[in-house]
Amino acid sequence: MRPFGSMKPRLIRALVVVGVVVTGALLLFFTVAYLLVPLFAWLSPTLNPTLYDLGLYGACPLQTYVSSNVTGLRTTTIQWDESCDNGYVFLTPTGDSAGAPGPTILDSQGEVVWKAEGYQVTTNLKVQRYKGQDYLTFWSGRKWGSLGAGSYYMLDSSYRVAYQVKAVGENMFGDLHEFKITNDDTALLTVYHTVDADLSSLGKASSGWLTENTFQEIDISTGELLFEWRASEHVDLTEGYMWNPFGGYLRSMPFDYYHLNSVDKDSRGNYLISARHTHTINCVSPTGDILWVLGGKHNQFTDLSGGAALDFSWQHDARWWSEEEGILTLFDNQEGGVLNREGPYSKGMMLKLDFDNRTVELLHSYVSLQETRAPSQGSVQFLPETNHMFVGWGHSPAYSEYSVNGTLLCEQHFAATWLHVWNRAVSYRAFKSATWVGHPKEPPAVKIDDQTLYVSWNGATEVVAWELQGAMTEADDYEFSELDVIDKEGFEESFELTDLWEYSRFRVVALDRTGQILGQSEVVSYHYESGWWRFIFAILAWGLVFTICWHGYKRLWRWKHTGAGGIKWKSYELQTRRIPK
Repeated sequence: MRPFGSMKPRLIRALVVVGVVVTGALLLFFTVAYLLVPLFAWLSPTLNPTLYDLGLYGACPLQTYVSSNVTGLRTTTIQWDESCDNGYVFLTPTGDSAGAPGPTILDSQGEVVWKAEGYQVTTNLKVQRYKGQDYLTFWSGRKWGSLGAGSYYMLDSSYRVAYQVKAVGENMFGDLHEFKITNDDTALLTVYHTVDADLSSLGKASSGWLTENTFQEIDISTGELLFEWRASEHVDLTEGYMWNPFGGYLRSMPFDYYHLNSVDKDSRGNYLISARHTHTINCVSPTGDILWVLGGKHNQFTDLSGGAALDFSWQHDARWWSEEEGILTLFDNQEGGVLNREGPYSKGMMLKLDFDNRTVELLHSYVSLQETRAPSQGSVQFLPETNHMFVGWGHSPAYSEYSVNGTLLCEQHFAATWLHVWNRAVSYRAFKSATWVGHPKEPPAVKIDDQTLYVSWNGATEVVAWELQGAMTEADDYEFSELDVIDKEGFEESFELTDLWEYSRFRVVALDRTGQILGQSEVVSYHYESGWWRFIFAILAWGLVFTICWHGYKRLWRWKHTGAGGIKWKSYELQTRRIPK
């Protein structure tokens, strides 16, 4: 056995090597992150989106604020056109790098307008009308894999919960995929639940477990179930394309052969549904019968576009664009995971169906600037205000805006798209609306930090300017006067208080486009501190630190050279040398 004395120098050398490596790695990281990346972005602003997508700013860069606890996204613009500068973008960012989950509204430039934290996982945030009034609607609940169990929320313009809609039936819970309010003021929603089934036709057990795909139509005001449709009662199990050798043998791991992800209702009372795992768009009658099938193994339409119209798979979000003309839109994923990959990239599609002749034609397709491939999720939306198409890229953290004919106008990313395979930050769907108006009940939030007053108002959509008001120290009635006015350009703005030493109380007023007051903050007190006192205090603090360090060094030097430490070490070395091998 080697004596400890001979091992100690090696241990010290190893620790030194480890220390050098760790220090070098940290130095390299901080040099790249805080020196080279900002330098490259400054020298060539066109590199900024690339650096962003590579994840050099983080997998999902976040923005914190002084006056609010909200954590916002820091988006990057890949392509921009002024025609996109209208309305708000509605997302539900989730993932390990996306911060606290919650429905999120951004303005057209990607700045946070509203975020609600405190919910579980959320999906499918959008504006819908119910009884002539706009509501923010979304799903929230528990999520495992691609399924969920929760309920649907409808928030009024003050962001208060006006309705909470739940699935009907024992052990039936609302799924994350769909919540659509119809023109009849009813709600369509999806439900996934596990049932026992004979899976022998799939080469599995005759007594196995199946994920039943169900959609319900519910009266929102009463919660009454109006209609229910179950896929297994109408669609054969062999029509699916999903390959999952382990699914179906255990109740905890049922087999999902259909995967219903969108439901819409037309003026005739028929239901348009998208089934991801069968690659089909189906039309279901009010009696539950399937009227026609587009795509999949039993497609009933002839492709007039040389195969391009039926070239969709693992799709999402089928919607009528025009019932009268037979035009619908969908999001074509072209991928259902690594083992189920069909095409090189995802796309939005606009198709025209001729029901008399049973033909289908591709009118337009919508491809991202980077030819994004989203293995799951995604949405396509028509914007009537601008006649544009808006596409959310689902598993890839991006959204794009197009002219109807497919010309890309704008594209923004809210996380590093090159890292999307790791699921760090995604939004199930993305929507845009120019009609939403938010009137939060809470007043604007203000906070003073280091002679600067910060103000924000989470959810307020009509604020165009902030007015700072102050009351003088010697005033007994605290009469406020206008001190400054600034434009609202982002979620949070700030006022410098350095030259306002004669004021001790402040408040901020929110102004609309006409100069009318929308709301005012609470009054905050502030006692002015001279910059000279702060400088003197800093000098004294550093002097105290230096004195402590100097005295500590002197004591260490004395201990090392008085003989105590040295004698003990030499004595120890002499003893270890006498130990025989």
